[in-house]
Amino acid sequence: MKQDCIKCQKCVKLSTCHGCQQIFCNEHIIEHREELAHKIDNIHKEYHQFDNKLNTNNVIQPYISRIDQWEHESIDKIKKTAEAARNDLLKIHDRMKNQLKLSIDKINKDIQSTRQTIDYTENDLNEWTKQLKQLRHIHKSSFNDDVIDDSQGSIRLIKIIDEKQSIFPDGVEIIPREKFIKIPDKIPTLQDDQKKQRIKRISVSRDSSTAVCLKPGWNGATICCKNLYISGIHSIRYRIEKQGANNPFFGITSALKEPNPWNRKTPLAYGWWEIPVPNDKLDIYKGNNDTKENNDKREKTNFKDFCMRTGDEITLTLNCTNNEIEIENHRTKQYIYERVAYEKCPFPWRIAIVLYSPGDSISILS
Repeated sequence: MKQDCIKCQKCVKLSTCHGCQQIFCNEHIIEHREELAHKIDNIHKEYHQFDNKLNTNNVIQPYISRIDQWEHESIDKIKKTAEAARNDLLKIHDRMKNQLKLSIDKINKDIQSTRQTIDYTENDLNEWTKQLKQLRHIHKSSFNDDVIDDSQGSIRLIKIIDEKQSIFPDGVEIIPREKFIKIPDKIPTLQDDQKKQRIKRISVSRDSSTAVCLKPGWNGATICCKNLYISGIHSIRYRIEKQGANNPFFGITSALKEPNPWNRKTPLAYGWWEIPVPNDKLDIYKGNNDTKENNDKREKTNFKDFCMRTGDEITLTLNCTNNEIEIENHRTKQYIYERVAYEKCPFPWRIAIVLYSPGDSISILS
């Protein structure tokens, strides 16, 4: 089939661009390369503009202002509340002091009167001593910690909710507790003005810790976790609350791409449907040495015990430092890891789980 330059439709000294796969003559292949050079210059310019923005606080300045405003208003409220509390405490102290003063003044008046008449005995002395002791005890115990009630806070405290992730200069990554998020299924294309329907394949609990498969598609029902991972080592423990005929898929997908863990090694996902049987057990099963000892071990070893099943607790570890993911079944003690090709599954990573039967359920433990 005759091929021409896409620009001038001439069939003279043609070249094919390895990127767009279009055919150009010598003149227009040069123009095409100049266009690409111009585009890469624009991309590089956008990079520098974005890099400069990263060095400013413009994006968080409105929130800094809100924190400053809260600080000033809270300090003002604290000062007013403290001043009112001090005044109330002084009033209570003055009232108690006046009451005690009346009592000790009466004792003093009695003492002065009996002194002048020299009309007192040991009984009078003991009574005055007893009264003074009681008044001292009242004075000492009139205030305790209960006088200040700080349970009704007048200040509405604020805090910063880190819904994504915080990365500190030393590379330590703080990740909030993992949660499930719903991944909407593709809307099927319908003709004319028919209403487009979404098929609800996954149900997520109110606290986002449990996912239940409702209506799987031909490739199961995908549920992703909320957090994004770009550095550090992170382990998340799950429990298989219910499992049907097929094992669930545990793995990761790049947040830059649409989740599609159906094929274990597509450029979109890495992970496992099953964990291989340990080599020492596999050697027993495949061994050619039919000794009585090996035959006895084969009879005692049920290899179905190594399959995932309801109640199993699975830990998935994301080692972003070494570009690896690991999975462990705590019941069977099986463990395996796999290297992740960055160009196929670039950061940030997100955990993806696939359930295959109605009623299949997974919970996040920690």
